[in-house]
Amino acid sequence: MKLRLRAFSFWGLIFFSDLLFLLPPPAEAQSESLSLRQAKSPPGKASQIDQFDQHFNLPGGDLAPWSFVPSNNIQECSTETHPGLVTIYEAGKGQDVKGILAEPIGIEDFRLPWEFQTSLVQSFNATAGVGVATQVNTAIGLNVALTFSEPEEWPEDRLQRPPKTRDFQLLVVHLGSTGEAGIGLPQYSKEPHPETYLVWGRGDLGYTVMGDWEIPYVWIGDGAKYGGPASPQLFFRCVVQSPTQISVGIKFDASHGWNMRHIDCSAFGKITGIWELGPIISADRWIPDELCRQIPQKKGPHPLFVGKPPSEANRLATIHAPNPEPPDPNYEYYVDYCVFFDAPPRPFEALSDDFDILGYLAKWQVQEQCTLMDTHSHPGHLMLKLLGPGLGTGFGVAGGSQLDLKNYPPPWEIEVCFEAPDDDIPWNFFMNFIVVDDQGKQRGLWLPGVQNNPQAGKYTLFRESLFKLEFEHELSATVFGHKPLRMLIQCIDERHVRLGFRSDPKAPWSLSRICDVGEILGTGIGMFGMHNWSTVTGRMYGAPPGGPMYQTFLIDYIHYRYGLSVK
Repeated sequence: MKLRLRAFSFWGLIFFSDLLFLLPPPAEAQSESLSLRQAKSPPGKASQIDQFDQHFNLPGGDLAPWSFVPSNNIQECSTETHPGLVTIYEAGKGQDVKGILAEPIGIEDFRLPWEFQTSLVQSFNATAGVGVATQVNTAIGLNVALTFSEPEEWPEDRLQRPPKTRDFQLLVVHLGSTGEAGIGLPQYSKEPHPETYLVWGRGDLGYTVMGDWEIPYVWIGDGAKYGGPASPQLFFRCVVQSPTQISVGIKFDASHGWNMRHIDCSAFGKITGIWELGPIISADRWIPDELCRQIPQKKGPHPLFVGKPPSEANRLATIHAPNPEPPDPNYEYYVDYCVFFDAPPRPFEALSDDFDILGYLAKWQVQEQCTLMDTHSHPGHLMLKLLGPGLGTGFGVAGGSQLDLKNYPPPWEIEVCFEAPDDDIPWNFFMNFIVVDDQGKQRGLWLPGVQNNPQAGKYTLFRESLFKLEFEHELSATVFGHKPLRMLIQCIDERHVRLGFRSDPKAPWSLSRICDVGEILGTGIGMFGMHNWSTVTGRMYGAPPGGPMYQTFLIDYIHYRYGLSVK
């Protein structure tokens, strides 16, 4: 038992630490009350920053509060070409295209730290070199422009920057081509195919984020690249930590963690406003005139096969390195979403998710090793797939792992609806709580959940738990074995918890007896130091044999709510 509990705790703490904001909220950014039910916003402002969210999911719908500028360099901006995305063609006027909010965000408008995330999809035609004789060069990513001037100095024109404004862009750059259609830019590539990907920081806002981030990708061997900046979809993040510090980062899988770096802005004074924050498409001559003069050339003249068989014989010729070209306006760009997250502790109800936005996972993070997670393979569900046996894995709220009862005062409850794997194999699904008492001491794990053991021919509560919950009547297979199954976790107050199950949304809950945790702890609960939905397989975690590859859970919804829906 001790080995398994240590394994749970060790995995959980690593996972938990990766979910938190990178820096604690500075004292100047904390409100007088951390209870989100009491948090205040300035008069006339959106009460929560996520009111600026836009998923661009309504074909032909209004993009407000977002717009893409400058209009004279946008040939096409459509949500109908590919529903769920903004499809953009730039007009070749030599200007970057940016997504901006209708109004800037003042540094005092929302409680700090808050964050912004955006996702862009790389153009297949650009990365595969479709329709090009030479090269396709692109740079897309995140734009941040901060002003240090007083608000009375801010212009009304959103395209005109205030004085004392500095910016930073984090870009994924594609240079050359795969070699299938064009000669590319062989001088910058280590592989036989004349194509290069970079993660690159530019601007005048600090030094720690500039230049090549040296994030690798994989040359598969058939001409294609994969992973890192060669990934089909890109995810960018900016955290406004305080009036003197921000963090920026990137990831390449919706369910994974972030590669983050900090920017200290104190040398410029205090940030007064976020003038621009959103996606950016490089459409000027930055790539040929600046970037390609800074990156090293890795080889000289490059031998390539040329000719058009069978009408012409293949021949091996030496192609001298061509000059880099600016982005080609014939290639499209895609923006998936622009979303914001409140400062932690986030509103309790806002942690809920019905998983009804295809592909969207910004609120969640998975244990990456041997686990796949998405919201597109089974629409309306979160799919959790165990790629291999012998593991302890799960997923949790990104940036919201702690349930401190000072911030989230009970009574409250969490309801999950999930479909487990077939019952002819062993499976389990449970909440992974680290119990911290009201004196700040870790007391152990509470793991409310259910397990199926086909060898024993029965379902039981998940066995390893600090709190031993009891039911008046043994739960029948018609409840535990139902697909989907609904589970309810209640925190009644600092000393009492309860667990319930039901098979149908109209059926009554089968509730455990109320557990008096004070009898176990000798005091009350102060915090659930982690809350991750988890599952285990294999001998190390004490699971019975028979856990196969590709074991799959489908989560229909997770609802967080104050009060008790059933007493």
